[in-house]
Order: sequence, then structure tokens, then C-alpha cells
Amino acid sequence: MTDIASATSIAPSRDSSLGYRPALDGIRAVAVLAVIAYHFGYRHAQGGFLGVDIFFVLSGYLITSLLLAEHARTGKINLVAFWYRRAKRLLPALFLMLVVVAIWIGAYASPFELILRREDLIWTLFYGANWHFIASGQDYFAQYASVSPLRHTWSLAIEEQFYLAWPLLVAAALWLGRRRTAVVAGLCIAVVAGSALAMALLYDPGDPSRAYYGTDARMHELLVGALLAVLVREYPGRRLMARSSRAAPAVAVTAGLVLLGAFTLLSDTDPLYYRGLSLTLSLAAAALVWAVEIAPRSWPARLLALRPFAWIGQISYGLYLWHWPVVLAITSASDPFRLLPSSVSLSCERLLITFAVATCSFYLLEQPIRRGVVPVIGPSILRFAGAILTAGVLVGCAAYWQTSALAPEITSRTEIPDCPNFSICERHQGPAGGPVVALIGDSLARSLDPAFVALAHEHGWTYVLAASDGCRVSRLLSVYEGSVRPLAQRCYDRTPGVLQDLVDQWRPSVIVAMDRWELTDFVGQDGSTVNSGTADHQLQSAQALYDVATQLTSQGARLVFIELPPILHSDCGKRSLADTGYCRRTVSADEVDTPFSLVLRGVAARTPDVATISITDAICPNGVCVAKINGILLRFDGLHFTSTAAVWLAPFIYRELVHAGASPQ
Repeated sequence: MTDIASATSIAPSRDSSLGYRPALDGIRAVAVLAVIAYHFGYRHAQGGFLGVDIFFVLSGYLITSLLLAEHARTGKINLVAFWYRRAKRLLPALFLMLVVVAIWIGAYASPFELILRREDLIWTLFYGANWHFIASGQDYFAQYASVSPLRHTWSLAIEEQFYLAWPLLVAAALWLGRRRTAVVAGLCIAVVAGSALAMALLYDPGDPSRAYYGTDARMHELLVGALLAVLVREYPGRRLMARSSRAAPAVAVTAGLVLLGAFTLLSDTDPLYYRGLSLTLSLAAAALVWAVEIAPRSWPARLLALRPFAWIGQISYGLYLWHWPVVLAITSASDPFRLLPSSVSLSCERLLITFAVATCSFYLLEQPIRRGVVPVIGPSILRFAGAILTAGVLVGCAAYWQTSALAPEITSRTEIPDCPNFSICERHQGPAGGPVVALIGDSLARSLDPAFVALAHEHGWTYVLAASDGCRVSRLLSVYEGSVRPLAQRCYDRTPGVLQDLVDQWRPSVIVAMDRWELTDFVGQDGSTVNSGTADHQLQSAQALYDVATQLTSQGARLVFIELPPILHSDCGKRSLADTGYCRRTVSADEVDTPFSLVLRGVAARTPDVATISITDAICPNGVCVAKINGILLRFDGLHFTSTAAVWLAPFIYRELVHAGASPQ
């Protein structure tokens, strides 16, 4: 979402005496407050994400109105002037927010997040955040699971992409159509149909992010607004307009009730939204805009034009920019707000801070730049371009600096560029005829890759890696937060084939497995979800692991399971926390991993050539798991091993293999 049109730059009405239409700012106010309520987690605002849809419709309507009015007045569209106005409106506030968020990330983000957060900052700077979030698998609907403070900028990216492409398309359509706006209308209808169809086809119940973030799947909302702009401009006759204006209040009330009902009732994972309801609600938003435009003196329009609504609409861009970082930064109410009821204290503090920052940004930064009264820059396009280029470079430098302040050991070794998921990679080649050692499992296993590379060098093994992020060794379909995600489905489909190829083609003498995903829920034999921690979960997991163990040892390999050590808090990689009691945990308090270790031992007891080893004694000396030993940070997120720690663990792993009778020969 972005406050695309300011109070002073909206399209002129057919009745030029109307001037500024505060009712449109009132619609913006309702939309941005809905989004804020949704992100605040209010149960009765579960459909508040639809506020973004309303902004898309408004943006399409207002921008297209501006373009058509300019073309009717001058016979052309001044693209440079158009983009200059958009840049003045959008970039200064965005750059300020990015700098503040970069500083906050550097100070408070967990170390393992920094590389991804740097990518978030850079992609947001260049308005490609939506495609970045799709590519990096950042689920919009996972509200607080290590989410990006810039996740909300996906909508800004879509709008900026629209601003770059749509004026060119409108200019081309008017030129080819000899200034007939019907050609623009036809273009709108075609794109609306194609985009709505794309959203339906791209929708995946396991992870709807592709359909939610994609520019192609969202363009119908912007183009519904654009089509409305064409229809309003070419309205057929004053008599019909007068008749329509009498119906406008009823249309506004009906459309408003539909949208408010959707704000309250529609779930963000409802498949109906992606299969036509998004288009329907966009049409409802367009009907509301049409009603207040065609009858600006009707009571619904006057209600939306009330000064508080209009003012909130004017600063809505800043409210949207800042509210989500504030949600993540303010996690508990401070003392003054604790006097309020607990159910509203945190929300009140977040709301007050969001409004304060957005108001300061609007009056002290955005408005002076738009009016051209900033010293040195003034109204000059060239000076503004130079200032924006300089500011952009500074933002990029801040993003890089704030996410590069940690030692290289923090970097996750689960990301191995020359060994993608679902592949078998030779990480070290030993002498011909020597033993072959394989490592399988999930990202936890991949984080131990440096240990096995070091051991292969030292002992002359050929070492291959066949572990994949998010994949369990057993032939079970993982369920995460109540649904089967696309990655889980790919793991289920492809892991058995990878493991069979490993046995057939590489003939390893030892296979080492480590896999924390075995602890998650899975789809049971009857199709229902088997919940982690239950007796049924342990029983079916044991049988599935037994079947895999039988397969992997069928050609003479020894299979060794590494038992799972207790995990620490995900932010125990922070220097400020690593040496504190917060990052200590006794092995005896582990009620999750210990029962699963018993499952692994049971599989080993009933299966020839299968053993288990433990590294818990190494990373949990005297029964206490710690974040650092001898100055070495063990796990950058409390779970995955740093490369330094993996190499440090290598001798211990080797001794355990020898003790278990699984030393490669």
C-alpha cells in the first residue's frame, strides 16, 4: 500500500469546482486503519489486509485520472514530470524509514537473520520486495516467526512497478487508438481478466504467498481503479449523471458494508479470496469511490470527508510505512501504558508511536520536499535527482554496514552454493577405492558439513552431502502450522529418490543422519495430522525410520543417527546474550529431544548395521547446554552450528563413530 495521491495531486473532477475531495482521503483512512488493526492481531479485523486492496484500487483510479486529464489538456503525457512527482511523494519517507530500520536491525536482529535482512533492505530500496519475498520463501501470513520488518513493503513495490509501466502503456494506447480512451478501457479489461485468472491459478493452499505477492496476480486491483477512471471521465450525459447521483448513497452504503463485512469475516487464508473474491471486493471498492465522486455532497461522502478521517488519509503513507516496524519493535507496553487494560495497552502505545512518527515525517520531511522549499534542492528536478541518488547510496551503505558487523563464523553453512537441495554433492574426493561417507538429513545436518569436510581431508574419505533444508529422512509428509507447505511436499516427493540414488550410485560405507524435522507433525496413514509429542507420533516415526534404515543399509552401509541435542533460544547468537543465563539450558530439562532419542535408539536396537551417537556431552558440558565454549559460538540461531563450531566438533564426532563401531573402513 502507498498513499499514491496526495491531497494536492488527485485527478481533477468533472466538476472542477469540487477541487480537493476529502472523501477519498477518508477512504484511505479506513483502509490504513484496517491494515493496522490486522497487523495488531485483532480477531475482529482478520480481513484487515484488504485495506491494501482498497489502496490499489484508489491508486489505479487516481493515477489514470491524472494521465487522462493531462493527455486531454495537452495532447501528451509528460512522463518525466509524472515520475518526478511520484519520486518526491514516495522516496524521502521511504529512505528515512529504511535507514531507521537498518539501524534497528543492526542493533537487535539475531545474527542468523542479518544476511536475509540485508537482502530485504536492498530489494525494498529498488522496489522489488514482493518478488524477493516470493523467492526467499518469506510467508506473509506467518505473523511473527522471524519476520522481516520490511515485509509490508511488498505492496509499495507493486505500486512502483505500476507507476513505471502504466503511464507508458496508457500513452501507447492513446497514440495507437488515436486518442480514444476506449482503447485504454479495453486494455484495462484484458489485464483485469488475465490477472484475476493468474491469482486463481497461482494460488497454493499450502503457501499462498506467490498469489498474494505477485505483481501479475495483483494487477487486476489497480486496473479496476484505472477502468473506473476511464468510465468516470467518459460518463454519458448529464441527465444520466443526475439519476446516478441519486443512487450514489445507496451504492456507497452497500459497497461500504460489503468491505466492512470482509474486514471482519474474511480469513487471510480463505481460498475464495484468491478464486474470484479479490476481484469482487475490488469492484466493491471501485463502487465506493465512484459513489463519493459522483455525489460528493451525499451523506456517505460527507461522513468520509470529516476532518479526522481526511487528516488520517493525508498521512496514511507514513502510517503504513512505520506501523509494521513499530509492531515488531514494541513487544510489550511500557510503564505509562500499563495503567490501561492489558488488552489495549500495547496497541495504544504502538498506535501512538506510529502516528507520532508518521506525523513528523509528513510535516517535516514529505511536505517541504513536495512544495520545493527545502534549502539547496528547491523545486529543481536535477538537484532533487542528485539528492535522491546520494540518499539512495547512503541508504544502501547503511543497510550493508548494519548487517555486516559480525564475524564470518556466524554465517550459516546450510547455504552451500555449489550443493543445492535435492542433490548429491561430492564435497571431498578421497583415494580410489577408499571409504565413502555420506551425510543426510535437513538443514541441521547441512550445518555440520564443515565437520565432515575436515574429517574427510584428515582420514582420506570420499565425502558426499545429500541433505536438504526442511526435509525429514523418513518417508513422512511434514505438516507445519496446520498445513502442508510446498517445501514439505517437495521433500516428500524427492527425498526417497535422492536416498535411493545415494545407495545405488555411491555405495557409501557409512551414512550419517541428523534430522530435526522428524519432531514436527506429519500426515498419518489415515490422512489426518499426527501431532508431535504423542504416542502415535513416536510409533509411526519409529516405523518410518525403520523402513528407511532397512533401505539405506541394504547394500552394506552402516547407518548412524546423531541424536538431537537440546536447543537454545533463537537469539542466543547475539553477543549481548550469548554469555548470559538466558542462553543456558540443562539437559535434564529437555522434554522434546530426549524422547525422540529413545525412538532412534529403538530403531537401532531392532535394525542390524544401525547405531546412534550423541554430541550432547560436547556442547552441553556437565549437563548444561551453553551458547559459547572457549569463545566459540556454537549455534548461530540456537539450533544450527556455526562453521567454526562444526570444525571444532569434528574430532568428537569421529571418536563417537569409532566408539559406535561405525568408523569408515
